[in-house]
Amino acid sequence: MDIIFGFVGLGSVLLVLAVPYLLIAQVGLRRRLRALEETMSDLRADSASQRIDDATPPIPEIARPSQPAPKAASVKQARAEMSEPDAAASPSAARGQVPRAFVFRADRIAALGRWLRDNWALAVAGLSMALAGVFMVQYGVEQGLLTPVWRVTGALILGAALIAVGEVIRRRHGDETRGATQSLPSVLSGAGLVSLFAGVLAAHALYALVPAGTALLGLVAVAAVAIVLGWFYGPVLAAGGIIGATAAPFLLGGSSEAPWLFYYYFALIALAGLAVDTVKRWAWVSALVIVVTMLAASGLYVMGVEAVHFLVFLALLSAMALVIPERRLMPRHTGTPILGMVLGQRPWPEFPTRLGGGMVIAASIGAVVVAADAETVVLVWLALGLLALMLGGALWWLREAEGLQDIALAPAIAVALVLAEQAAYPFGPLLSAFRAPRVPESGMPLTVTVILGLAALASLLAYGRMQRAAEVSAPGPAILWAIGAAMFAPGMLLMFEFLWQPAVVLGAYVWALHALALAALMTGMAARCHQAAGPVEPALRAAIFGVAALTLIALALFLMLADAALTVALGVMVLGTVVIDRRHDLPLLGWVVQVGAVIIGYRLIVDPGVFWGIDAATVQVWLAYGGATALLGASCWLMAHRPQSAARVVLESAVWTLSAVFACVLLFRMMGEDRLFSHWGLGLLATIWVASAVNQLYRMKAGGGLIRAVRIGLACVFGLMGAGVMLLQATLFNPVFDLLSNERVLGPPLLDSLAVAYLPLAVAFGVAAWRLAHLPRLLRMGCVALTAGYAAAYATLEIRRLWRGPDLSVPGVTQPELYSYTVAMLAVSVALLLFAFARRSVVLRKLAMLGVALTVAKVFVIDTSGLSGLIRVMSFMGLGLGLAGLVWLNRKMSAQWDRAKGSS
Repeated sequence: MDIIFGFVGLGSVLLVLAVPYLLIAQVGLRRRLRALEETMSDLRADSASQRIDDATPPIPEIARPSQPAPKAASVKQARAEMSEPDAAASPSAARGQVPRAFVFRADRIAALGRWLRDNWALAVAGLSMALAGVFMVQYGVEQGLLTPVWRVTGALILGAALIAVGEVIRRRHGDETRGATQSLPSVLSGAGLVSLFAGVLAAHALYALVPAGTALLGLVAVAAVAIVLGWFYGPVLAAGGIIGATAAPFLLGGSSEAPWLFYYYFALIALAGLAVDTVKRWAWVSALVIVVTMLAASGLYVMGVEAVHFLVFLALLSAMALVIPERRLMPRHTGTPILGMVLGQRPWPEFPTRLGGGMVIAASIGAVVVAADAETVVLVWLALGLLALMLGGALWWLREAEGLQDIALAPAIAVALVLAEQAAYPFGPLLSAFRAPRVPESGMPLTVTVILGLAALASLLAYGRMQRAAEVSAPGPAILWAIGAAMFAPGMLLMFEFLWQPAVVLGAYVWALHALALAALMTGMAARCHQAAGPVEPALRAAIFGVAALTLIALALFLMLADAALTVALGVMVLGTVVIDRRHDLPLLGWVVQVGAVIIGYRLIVDPGVFWGIDAATVQVWLAYGGATALLGASCWLMAHRPQSAARVVLESAVWTLSAVFACVLLFRMMGEDRLFSHWGLGLLATIWVASAVNQLYRMKAGGGLIRAVRIGLACVFGLMGAGVMLLQATLFNPVFDLLSNERVLGPPLLDSLAVAYLPLAVAFGVAAWRLAHLPRLLRMGCVALTAGYAAAYATLEIRRLWRGPDLSVPGVTQPELYSYTVAMLAVSVALLLFAFARRSVVLRKLAMLGVALTVAKVFVIDTSGLSGLIRVMSFMGLGLGLAGLVWLNRKMSAQWDRAKGSS
């Protein structure tokens, strides 16, 4: 029965929506008719005076006052004035910087403070009278001497009496006119409305005197009275009635068999406030009633009241916020869109645009929250249904609303969030039901198919918006709608592949058919765009749909062949997008390139990541890592026309990073042992994290603000993870110490596990010192030091391995090993000096001489006591000959450099 009463109440709400709209439309027609009559009267008067002037001799002009402004204006101007009534109150509005109907302004807050300071007693009186009605139905009179029926009746009589007294005073003295009775009628009538609302609510919620349907009809009647009164009273009635009526259910307390009724009660309050404000045009009343009722309904949801009715409330409130302020069943919001306001465009959107757009965003967030908290499949479907309804409405119903042309982003992003949160562990009810085991006779689950069908419908509606924009010669919006149509349905399919992996349930062949069906849709759109008139714009839009189709075809193909399908398909999409940008010069597509590169990097490093690459088949590894890296490399090469763009920087860093990761994966597979926790396994893992950190630091070349902060944060996270792995490698898993495991060097000398453990890290830090030229010099010098350190560690351990075998943990150092270290240090110093001579680098020359000094110190401090016999003689002889040669080489370098300076 509660459901039947709910539908009856919903019909009543719709009826109340229609009646005020018709009344408002009639008022608007009367105003326009009156304006036209006054204009015609002025024209007749001007015509008559002109005839009199023609019949009389001219009179000399002395000082004619300025002519007053015309009494009537055009319909468009009148509508603009009603949409934004307080232009004079905002100095910045006159300069076109902010809209005139801007609610939260300093002058409004100051005016409210002044009013409360001067009329605080009146506000307290209204609050007291409103609470009197609430407490009458809650506690009764004289400790329960009255029965519940008489308590409710008393509250209704009190409310009617307060409204009647307020109306008598208003008719005699007015409500907004200055004097002793200013705002007094609003206070009395507002308190009366609160008492009426409380009485009807208590009759059902506290005492169960009437069923839910009857209570909802009574609330509709009270709301209609509130609307009518609001049209004749000042703002005090609206503010007091809204706040008091919203707070009444929480003040009453008690319990109800149908608590969902309060959602529709709050919707009625919102309807009353919006209907009053659409005539009065105060603007702040609409904002107040939306915020207050939204908070109240959210409180009910948090308290566990049925979420289904909360979703219906969100739908009703969104529709009212879009229709009532505009006074149109087909909204036509104009001005700057919401996204333009976020990006800093001026002037700001008009007040109805901000109100409707903000409510759609709030409803989208509410639907995401409901889906996240849902414990049943039905509730998730209802949340997705609300989002689909809002998305379809934004694409079709709001097609005339220029100011809300981007509001479709809110429900579209919300749909993606709902699908993503279903894949979070533990899985949501929708994904759990989709993956639930089934008997062979059961049918194929249609969850993914239905959602993709709705996504395809949304892409078709976006395609229609694109055609509409193209017909009115708006190339910019047409391209944006084309990108949206080409990305939404394929993006949903890629998200399913990325998070849900439907091929596990549906099978690779059936899932590939889904991709091919969407590819056919994108191909049809591309063909229609290609057949359209125009030399450039249709070709560009056709190319965008062509890239989407190619991406889906590539995904379908690789689904049948390998697990690396999504990664390669994303690479194809990035390459196709770059080709379109290169041909048609469309910088906006750079965002698509960046997102694609980031997702490819995430898949190859994190999920399924390097652990999948270590265990997967060789063909799939080469296809995923090699194919994606090659596609990104080709994309980077084709983007040579934008050398400093953020997309080119992201592609460059992705190619370098994925190449390093691919090399590490191949080295791990070549080792032939699945030992991640070893000196060489940890070295490869540390290289991957260090490369990821360097990747983020390199991308700091492009972008600032929040993006830069995010990249710094990611670089710190990756760097800390790499540092932790490097610390484990240097201590617990060091083959010299051998503290936890039996670490042995694997492979032939020079090309063994020591090279795998230390040389990739040295190369990673060396590339960082080379490529991070935009970062502070100190950081680059640190990378150089780490490069030298890991190269020295490899050389030192390799020398020990040559003399002591694969077990480096044996105690002691032999004399040949100690002498080999001296020879290696001297050879490195000579190499550095030759390199400094070739590069004419003073810094490298100083480093070479520092190496010589360290070699001398080692010979005199360590070799003197550690060596004996002929080896000690050879050590000192070799050092002397080496030093003599280095002195000769150093002098030759100085002489040549001096000659070069003299000739210059």
